[in-house]
Amino acid sequence: MGKYSADFETTTDLNDCRVWGWGIVDIEDNDRLRIGSDIDSFMTFIEKLKNPTIYFHNLAFDSAFIFDWLLRNGFTYNETKKEKTFSAIISETNTIYSVEIIYKRYGKSLKKVTLYDSLKKLPFSVEVIAKAYNLEIAKGSIDYTMHRPVGYKMTDEEREYIKLDILVVAQALKLQFADGLTKMTTGSDALNMFKKSVGKQIFNNCFPILDHETDDYIRLFYKGGFTWVSPRYKGKTLGSGMVFDVNSLYPSVMRYESLPIGEPIFFEGKYQYDQAYPLYIQEIRVEFDVKPEHIPTIQVKGSGWAKDTEYVETTNGEIVTLFLSSVDLKLFLDHHTVHYIDYIQGYKFQQTTGIFDSYIDPLMHIKETTKGAIQQNAKLMLNSLYGKFATNPDVTGKRVYMNDKDVVAFEKKDQEFRDPIYTAMGVFITAYAREKTIRTAQTVYDRFVYADTDSIHLVGSEMPDIEVHPTKLGAWDHEYDFIKAKYVRAKMYFDVVEKEDGTTYNVVKGAGIPEKARKNVTIDEYDFGFQFYKLVPKRVKGGIVLVEELHEVKLPID
Repeated sequence: MGKYSADFETTTDLNDCRVWGWGIVDIEDNDRLRIGSDIDSFMTFIEKLKNPTIYFHNLAFDSAFIFDWLLRNGFTYNETKKEKTFSAIISETNTIYSVEIIYKRYGKSLKKVTLYDSLKKLPFSVEVIAKAYNLEIAKGSIDYTMHRPVGYKMTDEEREYIKLDILVVAQALKLQFADGLTKMTTGSDALNMFKKSVGKQIFNNCFPILDHETDDYIRLFYKGGFTWVSPRYKGKTLGSGMVFDVNSLYPSVMRYESLPIGEPIFFEGKYQYDQAYPLYIQEIRVEFDVKPEHIPTIQVKGSGWAKDTEYVETTNGEIVTLFLSSVDLKLFLDHHTVHYIDYIQGYKFQQTTGIFDSYIDPLMHIKETTKGAIQQNAKLMLNSLYGKFATNPDVTGKRVYMNDKDVVAFEKKDQEFRDPIYTAMGVFITAYAREKTIRTAQTVYDRFVYADTDSIHLVGSEMPDIEVHPTKLGAWDHEYDFIKAKYVRAKMYFDVVEKEDGTTYNVVKGAGIPEKARKNVTIDEYDFGFQFYKLVPKRVKGGIVLVEELHEVKLPID
């Protein structure tokens, strides 16, 4: 019944993929720690434990070796909980949430092992976790590419490295469990905490379960953060500038803005003001151009002529269909010249303010007044709740099997659904967040270079006319100034920052570009055509091998 933290160290040979080292430690009693050298000994060890729950940091990787072992040692994939079976919660995108291994059945009782992913609880690297939770981190590193034959005896340094890795995760999880964060993911922890803060009856009244057809329609209005590079600065090497981040953007929206609750009411045509239902989502058909000196706010999905991730400046005379919340619609009309518009239909909602106060205020107090583990847990809970409301009810998963190449593979199961939570809440929280970032950027349009969800990057050194405070909820924190910068594309930029002693360091961001590649690049090299090596997982007999492949930042295709 105990909880454990575990980790595998594995070979990097496509023709000899196996575990050469493993470690496991009791989360509650760190003296109960075991180090081993092959997967057979690991599987033998965990079978002797009493129905344990074992956390791997990135279960998607480690489970590949366990699936391979199970399928080669008399276990079958079966969700009926029969003896010598296993099952897993695997999303359509191959995200692995849990694995359950059934060894024996004693009437209604089971002898089993449950595997969870600590990365879903602590979404950081082990190094970042150690720093955030003030824990000791392993010094040095393991040479992962070194040849280690079957029967290889680990060095003392390798044993110590494995030991400290699993201890960091174990101690961080123990601190979370002590705070009552015992669910499988941070999102589930956050939703559970929120329900307790408002009470079951209020939650059910405010967030009724809608039928799937209604939820599917509302989900069309759900969008992510705003990320955009100003064309006037894109790709250029810039001089000095400033970077600002909103303090807890999504929690600030939840704390201060009017948000939807209750059963929505369907309407046809254009929304007509209703004092009892002042918030709404509106489907429109429209032709437009962005106004001069204005930031575009619209992405056109599935058009064939615009990228789904591109903010378009014109529809080129075409009429397109948009799904906009009332917040998005107001912003759209302020930033675009509309040549044609037809209001199709939508839903209107009651509104509330303050429903998240009892959840957010104590967490913000903790965030502002503490350090280390307590502060880190508060940050996780603050940022993990909003997305949970828009959880997709389509939970169709995958099953595990051995394919004809003798390699573990996944296949889709029959479609399965669960009740939605309340997607409209996610729609409006993200809409208000985009609005804050875009409207703030618009006030400094001439200086505005880049935005990514909760940040704005400006050229020049004059302080903008915005609320600046290092910790106040919803205010802009002046994160740093840069002396040189380049913004290549969305989620790819290079800032050179000067410290007080005159030395500099680089802030280099690049989605999909490994930290090692970003660490060694120069500002001139960091552009389209930049090449870098990246580890890519390859499923082979035995498990997964991370293969280093050469990648290149491609020019966008118009």
